[in-house]
Amino acid sequence: MNRMTYTALAVALCLGVASAATAESGLWLHVRVDEADGAKVSVNLPLSMVEKALPMIPAEHLHHGRLVLDDWQVNMQELRDLWQEVKNSPDMTFVTVEEEDENVRVWKEGDYLLVSVRKDDEAQKVDVRIPASVVDALLSGDGSEMNFHAAVEALVEQGEGELVTVSDDSDQVRVWVDRSAGAE
Repeated sequence: MNRMTYTALAVALCLGVASAATAESGLWLHVRVDEADGAKVSVNLPLSMVEKALPMIPAEHLHHGRLVLDDWQVNMQELRDLWQEVKNSPDMTFVTVEEEDENVRVWKEGDYLLVSVRKDDEAQKVDVRIPASVVDALLSGDGSEMNFHAAVEALVEQGEGELVTVSDDSDQVRVWVDRSAGAE
């Protein structure tokens, strides 16, 4: 498996701990990876089962179902404060980077934080669509903790939708939530 596959699997596993409320939601988390060499990875988990991934995350990174980022070089309170400013701002573009071979845009639209990366004349694309409620929940941890438990609950509240798509000339990764047990 290449780096893109491992990244997709990490996204699926790092969504963390789900609560009993997720069991009744009927929602599924899907990760689909199609690689140029023909390899395919498909992860289809009911959000109620995502909590079973918790033991797979190294214990030194977890505390009461929350990811601890003590050694990450970001002050979590500053990140929380920045997020509040972003969330309370009107719809707008925050970052635009235009280079010869890469364009990046980060913006807020409605209740979503969006990120778009285009490389090599659209040959490589990354699109991220994060509901604001999920970011709120993720940043609701104490101190240097991110609260993945609350983030999964917020995904349940949000319902169906596309979260991440990554594609280039040969590989594709897609992460989404819907009510279907199988990947499209």
